Amino acid sequence: MTRSTLLLSTTLGLCFFAALSANAASPQEVLDSKLRAVGTIIDANLSMESVPGAAIGIVHDQDLVWSHQYGVQDLQTRKPVTNDTAFSICSVSKLFTGIAIMDLEEAGKIDLDMPISTYLDGRDGPETGVTVGNVLSHVSGVARESGTDFWLENDFPDDVTLMTDFADRDNWYGPYEHWQYSNLGMAALGQVIATTSGKSFHDYVADNILEPLGMENTSTDMPFNRVGQGFARGYYVRNAKGVRAPVQPHSFKAFAPAAGLASSVSDLARFMSWHFRLRDADEAEVLEPNTLKRMQRVHWTGEDFDEPAWGLAYATRRYGKKTMWGHGGYCPGTVTEVVMRNSEKTGVAVMLSANDVSAGKMAKMVYSMAGDDIKAVYGSETSDKTEVSESAETESSDDKHDFGAYEGHYVRPNYDWAFYVGLTSDGLFAVPVHSDEPQDGLDNLKHVEGDQFKFKRDDGSLGAPVTFLRNDGGEVIEVISAGYKFYRK
Repeated sequence: MTRSTLLLSTTLGLCFFAALSANAASPQEVLDSKLRAVGTIIDANLSMESVPGAAIGIVHDQDLVWSHQYGVQDLQTRKPVTNDTAFSICSVSKLFTGIAIMDLEEAGKIDLDMPISTYLDGRDGPETGVTVGNVLSHVSGVARESGTDFWLENDFPDDVTLMTDFADRDNWYGPYEHWQYSNLGMAALGQVIATTSGKSFHDYVADNILEPLGMENTSTDMPFNRVGQGFARGYYVRNAKGVRAPVQPHSFKAFAPAAGLASSVSDLARFMSWHFRLRDADEAEVLEPNTLKRMQRVHWTGEDFDEPAWGLAYATRRYGKKTMWGHGGYCPGTVTEVVMRNSEKTGVAVMLSANDVSAGKMAKMVYSMAGDDIKAVYGSETSDKTEVSESAETESSDDKHDFGAYEGHYVRPNYDWAFYVGLTSDGLFAVPVHSDEPQDGLDNLKHVEGDQFKFKRDDGSLGAPVTFLRNDGGEVIEVISAGYKFYRK
């Protein structure tokens, strides 16, 4: 069960292989083609990995411009995943904890430079120097986890046990010596939120973040009572027989601030849109604009830039020369990734109900494949979004040639060799389907004549031939590349 939705397309592209009036594709048609390729790549790889369910979304500014759903919420109920299906978002929860802390800082109830023990109502904390701020940036030196491996049985500590562990655990480093990711430290910030606000972590996040942003499908703990009815169950890695064990109901309890939230694509879209809206705003919405900007500024990296670059709760990702802000998550049966490119007001959310597929690599693929085309279509209020590219307006022998006839998924039986052919502004692209980073293997094809194309090399010269074959009815059904034959699915 797979579904893709182009939610703001001026041309919805409902027919995958609709003929073009000329050889040139508009920016919207190119984007739609890229997104069909993205959906194909996702489906093919998730099917090969036997992932039960997935939900992916792309946001531009205030709109969810594309979403894709794969599989089911639960292997027993078989209800399909939708945009409103909640998944465990794992450590992406830390963003909400960070926002709650900064909201209390704005209210004058927390000072990021004060020892965290200041806000624990007399309960013991770790050694002096562990502050709220350096916990947010994972440079407090606090150990990664509690002394007990709660993750093994998903039997997480209550508040009392958490705070005992927090006080008793020896720090691994001194503050600001090294970056050290700490679930224990972030969980302790939930206690700081409770003591300084007078509300539980759950109530504070719900009242001050989720409700104002309209995130109605988001909860601060696992809604296992809705498995298959709006909540996607997680599944562990496959055993030797290829079977995935289902994650059993559990609560994150005191670890909820580190990993306990569940959310949906539609709600994460609202969350990302809030970031883009607030950065340009003149007044507060949940936070002051400058507070969010401060959170999304690098507060730590290693002396030789050899440790992760981290903000206040926010992580960075480097996509080539571009910096993305967000967070990833890995927890029982689920992996998640949320990344945002602030300057382009574009964000990607990926949620997968299996532990052995990379949500981070998938988010990078989605953005890398479609980001520039989203900017071309939505990035300028004055641009004509259906305008034919300048290079395509000149007369050529390609005029009226139906490039759309070649678009599709081409496979080689009994092999994992496959690629997707789609539209560019003046020809075709071909991208491998089964690859860790398919976007790096994207090639452009230059039309030669008839059904003959050649790979366009980086220096502009032409390389190996590509020949499409048709059946008696004129439909493209095969392609020969480098001497190998591939069949169109």
